[in-house]
Amino acid sequence: MTHAPDLFKLEGKVALVTGGSRGLGYFTAQALAEAGADVAICGRDVRGNLEQAARELKTIGRDILPVHCDVSQEEDVLRLAQEVKNHFGRCDILVNCAGIGAMIPTVQMTSPDWINMMNINLLGMFQCCREIGKMMIERQSGSIINFSSENGQVGFSSGMTAYATTKIGVVGMSRSLAVEWGKYNIRVNALLPGNMEEGMMEALKDRNSPFFQLAGEPLLNLTPLHRFGNGDDIKGAIVFLASEASSYVSGAKIVLDGGFTINAGL
Repeated sequence: MTHAPDLFKLEGKVALVTGGSRGLGYFTAQALAEAGADVAICGRDVRGNLEQAARELKTIGRDILPVHCDVSQEEDVLRLAQEVKNHFGRCDILVNCAGIGAMIPTVQMTSPDWINMMNINLLGMFQCCREIGKMMIERQSGSIINFSSENGQVGFSSGMTAYATTKIGVVGMSRSLAVEWGKYNIRVNALLPGNMEEGMMEALKDRNSPFFQLAGEPLLNLTPLHRFGNGDDIKGAIVFLASEASSYVSGAKIVLDGGFTINAGL
């Protein structure tokens, strides 16, 4: 039997994190590097964070590869996969964190807005799974973690229809790939963060902001643990799903929301 702490180690592994330059993606990359993996991070770099994130991650002592990539563009994803293969020779762990959100009432959402959301949150994830999956199939092993959201599980009245549609789609994609690729020893799981004080909802950190008064306080009151999630919560879940500690977990929805979904769904 393996010594329990050794199950969580990632030494000798190579990981790719999409959307890894900031927010939940950055904490994901940080966790994988701290657990021993070499890590490629990619993003559109619209805020100029990619190179800075790579410099910070390199202080952990792992090999970090930053790659500019818009996952909704097939040619970018093909180039990304090739750069990862050229640099590391393989990819053992893929975490699809790249995504966008928007609060647009359905009657105001244009078709181009809808298509853009689908292209980044669903098509982009599919393209990354397909291309990195090819490498994993060659090696007959791999772990894929796809970021979904509680928004795909609970209805909201704040114009989240398009976003929720993509996030429930992520769960379906993950389950189907888990079945299709299980014969190659590739595990695929969906991670469903709830209300986090990082990434898209970092405004929740400011208890005095109008946003917190409008949305944060009601969300907090519906969370049984009565706190919002943070980077450490993401890091623990990621290392578990990426490592041998979860070697018999595939096709799962891992809900990371402090109990919000089961409470709000009553």
